Amino acid sequence: MQTAALNDVSSQGQDLRYLTAHFRDLQGLRMAPFWLELLVLTSLAKTGSLSRGHLAWAAAVVIAAQFGWLHLGGLWYDRRYGVVKEPEPAVPSGLISIMHPEGTPQRAANPLARRYGYVSGVNAVLCLLWAFTFVPDLFLGHLAQPGMFAFFFATFQVFGRCICPVTDNWSVVLRRVLATTAMIAMIGIYFDYRFARMDLLTWMALMFSFLLLLDLYDHWLLSHLLNGDFAERGHE
Repeated sequence: MQTAALNDVSSQGQDLRYLTAHFRDLQGLRMAPFWLELLVLTSLAKTGSLSRGHLAWAAAVVIAAQFGWLHLGGLWYDRRYGVVKEPEPAVPSGLISIMHPEGTPQRAANPLARRYGYVSGVNAVLCLLWAFTFVPDLFLGHLAQPGMFAFFFATFQVFGRCICPVTDNWSVVLRRVLATTAMIAMIGIYFDYRFARMDLLTWMALMFSFLLLLDLYDHWLLSHLLNGDFAERGHE
């Protein structure tokens, strides 16, 4: 990708800027396996195939495995699609020795240095929060409100996709449309759950399904933009 293309005001330039800005956001396979595993566990719990104790242990194993996959998934994306250079934050010279004692020279030597720590840390926290949600009695006992927790964190996952800027590319616009539709559906289904028209496990299964589909679409969009549009332009 050439720097000059980033200044292109055409639809091609807009798509490239969008792809660069959301390169990590579109790495949907980082979290998609997690939603699939939780969807399977929810289905097993609903059918009564797993006892409460076995369900808690299975959820703990899934969450532990997800920690490792966040890092391995990032490595896979880097090997398959490359790395997007991230700009260095502006740091006043007087604070360099305090705020960035070693990181700045190292990144200067390698501007494409991987920053898995921040991204993996954020996703790891989200995984822990989902643990509180999925096995609430393990942590909160009779005070648990798993439906409310699940709705809050699902909203955190989806809302940003509803408001982020889009380009004229139909596939980018469709990402916002799908996220907005999922957001509206989750709100409606949550009220069904709150008014006792739907049980907790059905509500959570639907929510995990929405998150899984959105992350799979993100991965498809990343592959489509890189291997489709831009690959064709590179041969012109």
